[in-house]
Amino acid sequence: MNHYFMGIDLGGTVTKAGIYTAEGREITVAAQTLSLLSPQAGFCERDMDALWAATCEVIRRALAESHLSAEHITGIGFSSHGKGLYLVDKSGRPVRNGIVSSDSRAQSLVTAWKAQDIDRLAYPHSFQQLWPSHPAALLRWLKQHEPERYARTGYVLMAHDYIRYRLTAEFTCEETNISGSQLFNLQRNDFDPALFTLFGIEEMMDCMPKVIGSAELAGVVTADAAASCGLKAGTPVFGGVFDVVGAAMTSGVYDSTQLSAVAGTWSIATRVFDEIIPADYPYVWGKFSIPGHYFAHEGSPTSASNLTWFIQHFLPAMQDDHDTLNQWAARGYEKPDSILFFPWLYGSNYDDSLSGGFFGLGGHHDAADIVYAIYQGIVFSHLLHQDKLLQLGDGTQTIRFTGGPTHSRIWMQMFCDASNLPLEIVDVEQSGCRAAAMCAAVGTGDYPGFEQAIKATLPPVIRLEPDAKKHRMLRSRFERFRRIADALSTVEHE
Repeated sequence: MNHYFMGIDLGGTVTKAGIYTAEGREITVAAQTLSLLSPQAGFCERDMDALWAATCEVIRRALAESHLSAEHITGIGFSSHGKGLYLVDKSGRPVRNGIVSSDSRAQSLVTAWKAQDIDRLAYPHSFQQLWPSHPAALLRWLKQHEPERYARTGYVLMAHDYIRYRLTAEFTCEETNISGSQLFNLQRNDFDPALFTLFGIEEMMDCMPKVIGSAELAGVVTADAAASCGLKAGTPVFGGVFDVVGAAMTSGVYDSTQLSAVAGTWSIATRVFDEIIPADYPYVWGKFSIPGHYFAHEGSPTSASNLTWFIQHFLPAMQDDHDTLNQWAARGYEKPDSILFFPWLYGSNYDDSLSGGFFGLGGHHDAADIVYAIYQGIVFSHLLHQDKLLQLGDGTQTIRFTGGPTHSRIWMQMFCDASNLPLEIVDVEQSGCRAAAMCAAVGTGDYPGFEQAIKATLPPVIRLEPDAKKHRMLRSRFERFRRIADALSTVEHE
């Protein structure tokens, strides 16, 4: 009997379950949107029981649509959004709603910590920058604002840790994701009491579950879970990955010669190394799925959501007219000058004070010029982060790109020209589910390790080459973009 693997992808809003062969061939993917809850400004939550119900639904649908029985599923893996917080008590019941990675309720706390230099003190332990969606910041916020719920906490989990518990009744946390929690010491490869003390959440040290690897067995599907979701009791369940790591894996990235770029809710650049490279700049590091390997990533919530916002509000009749939008972008790319758009409608990790805006608008500009500016601005914001990663060392030969903007050839060519590196568009729609299934395939022994699995399952790519003339033009505009961004951040901090 062929081996089939299920990959469960827990995104910020969409829950998916996909079934794959060991070779990475997709059989089917079922998806369900789970509404986010925002009871107050800056809050971004979801009901944890509803998340489990949505997971059960997509598992059942994937099995039904594949025409496979549950007995055919050899193993289960996960991909999940990073950070956020999913708390349960000692019996496994949710303490409150889960908090997703776009939540910003703890921003004032993070700002205060930075003023106290706590980010500098924490970095040598965690190799993380301070963000409001870190479990560390959210736990301290809950201690201050929801002390009763904080006191009832039995286990600190992330999204896939919670669903993995619902399937197996075992409390574990997966290392590629928990290593970005601001609570984990990458050099010690364990939770760090000094970090818990620094953030004033010492009592949470006793609430951290066992850490497992991406392909490590967490447990097996229980009879109760099987009855709820349709899987076979006893099916092995493995750790999984942070979705940024999953995007790199499905792009064929396993060392520093390839850079993974993904444009989804966030625009993120990732490189993989076999050691943490010392640097003056505080790069964000985490554990990669390959044992002994680490990833550095940079990014902001600055991707195509900015374009979606503009089209919805100002050009609603064109929401599905991607051909025209791309034609406008292509014409704008040939003009000698352009408006500058700063794509920070949803924040920026370049500087947390920055917001979105246009610069250089004139009466001669039209909607097409603005659309081009948005395409270009998203490229430029990505460069702010990608350039930093490229400074970590030479040797990057190619960029591997995934995400929604890959459907726009002109947009990809702009990314390629601006980067001045060959860019390969990875032809994969469901990188999260695919990477999650790969974890199960490695876990069951179908592959001896992730490097072998990545090489064996690489999807087709479309290769673009950079244009030297366009590179010079974009870089000139980008330098102006960066100078204005730096000036704006200075003004906002005054």
